[in-house]
Amino acid sequence: EVYFKQGRLDDALKMCKLALRVFRRVHGDGHESVAAAINKVGLALGSKGKLDRAMAKFEEAHEILVRMYGDDQGDLANVLGNMARVLQEKGEWAESMAMEEKVLDFKRRTVGADVDENFAISLLNLGTSCANQR
Repeated sequence: EVYFKQGRLDDALKMCKLALRVFRRVHGDGHESVAAAINKVGLALGSKGKLDRAMAKFEEAHEILVRMYGDDQGDLANVLGNMARVLQEKGEWAESMAMEEKVLDFKRRTVGADVDENFAISLLNLGTSCANQR
């Protein structure tokens, strides 16, 4: 987190990859800590503008979480939101909007509408995708 905040993206990516290697060694591939580390690698790659590689990491993290927990695991919304942001940055507004709708549906089912600040943020993100789709 510190490297991200300082804009030291190469260092952030290096630390995220190191953490991922350690988590994989300790837990194997099918663990939520591995999925979280993969997600962080995706964030670092996305921050560096490597959008296709970032999306691949988010998809990998998503796959692990769904395999472990189904469609109702808390971190799933974060990964889906990260995927939507990559799609926005690539200008793929319709796909981003569909992904944001998945995030909203997930949050409605697991948290409930109107009770979570992150739900409101997801509404704003969906609005951005809708506005830019035109």
